[in-house]
Amino acid sequence: MNLEELQRSPLFRNITPEDLKAMLGCLSAREVAARRGGFIMSSPGEHPLMGVVLEGEVEMISEDSFGKKSLLSVLPVGSIFGESYTCIKAKNRTIAYQARTASRVLLLDYGRILHACKLVCRFHHRMIENMVELIAEKNVALVEKLEVTSRTTIREKLLTYLARQAEAAGSRTFTVPMSRTALAEYLCADRSAMTRELAHMKAEGLIDYDKRQFTLYS
Repeated sequence: MNLEELQRSPLFRNITPEDLKAMLGCLSAREVAARRGGFIMSSPGEHPLMGVVLEGEVEMISEDSFGKKSLLSVLPVGSIFGESYTCIKAKNRTIAYQARTASRVLLLDYGRILHACKLVCRFHHRMIENMVELIAEKNVALVEKLEVTSRTTIREKLLTYLARQAEAAGSRTFTVPMSRTALAEYLCADRSAMTRELAHMKAEGLIDYDKRQFTLYS
């Protein structure tokens, strides 16, 4: 594994190359490559694992006991995944992770992250602090999704989502990170209905768009 690449991940921030090399063995780290649409892991699983996105993007997908699926989040490089649902061992819901694009991920033994080894490795507390910060960032992202999906109409959902994207970009013109299909899943909306609403909003002068690039006028 490329230690320099791993050190760029927020999870391993302020961990020396020597400690990082020792950590990979201590946490049974292994690298996995997945093609677009390829399954990576699910939580909870037989063996508790946590992943780190090294390359590409990973989709976090929820599936309830009735088989209903919804896109929860798109995880870019540096993101961690699997930690929350692995920890609480949810029984009635499966969270699956699949590659949105060709991806590489690092899988770690989650049990060994939570419980320090007998050697009390120097890196352990630093890594847990980094992990808590990343979990907090993910929670903020999920709260923002709840704010969007709690809107009553598709138009309200779109305007709330696009306003958040404009704020993040610091510009009225920005590029959204999702395809139309993924965006509809994220908004919990029918894709055809969402596409029609986008066309109506464009005709009314509220927005303009070309593929993934949007301009918000309202």
